[in-house]
Amino acid sequence: MTKVSNTKALVMSFAIIAIAFAVAVVANLIIGAWAFIPVAIAYWASIFIVVKPVKEKLVRAFAAPTENRKYVFIAFVPVLFSIVSFVWGIQYISGVFLVISWVLFAFFNSVAEEMFWRGYLFDNLSWKPLFKVVVSTALFVLSHLSWGVFSVTIRNPFMIGPLLIMGATWGYVYHKAKSLKWPIIAHFIVNILTLTVWVFLNIYVPPIA
Repeated sequence: MTKVSNTKALVMSFAIIAIAFAVAVVANLIIGAWAFIPVAIAYWASIFIVVKPVKEKLVRAFAAPTENRKYVFIAFVPVLFSIVSFVWGIQYISGVFLVISWVLFAFFNSVAEEMFWRGYLFDNLSWKPLFKVVVSTALFVLSHLSWGVFSVTIRNPFMIGPLLIMGATWGYVYHKAKSLKWPIIAHFIVNILTLTVWVFLNIYVPPIA
């Protein structure tokens, strides 16, 4: 794999964040909270243009860890915190279209975000591992500003904590296990348990928000 410079990796990161945020602002003015659909499309498209998820990269991303396998369990720490949100909001699950959107979002978002915020950044940044975790986590948190444009829950300052935990945990696991498989799976489960689509549409607003 041809590596890019630290500067280019960071420029790509901010470009992806800026594109998603711009789409969120404009789409929110036109279709309100349903803006999550064009935002997701623009966000994922931007990421995939950068990471170029060809078959070889996808196979490598989903490959089982070949070293430090004991660390994969740490990837599921954020899942434990998400269970509470699911219990609170399970009553809001309804509508075939929303359920399908929920599952599709959980899948594509977990793959896209892990391939970029963990895989792409960690593989290209030449800094020490700890600094990579800090920077990738900060950018991961910042990337969620676009969802906060229309979601009451996600723009709540309280959300910074869970996002920091997710970013740091999955970054650490990727660094140690050299595999995105379990961060992707854990991320998918978190997206499912947090009822993302209903949160985006403000149908479900957790008590903490």
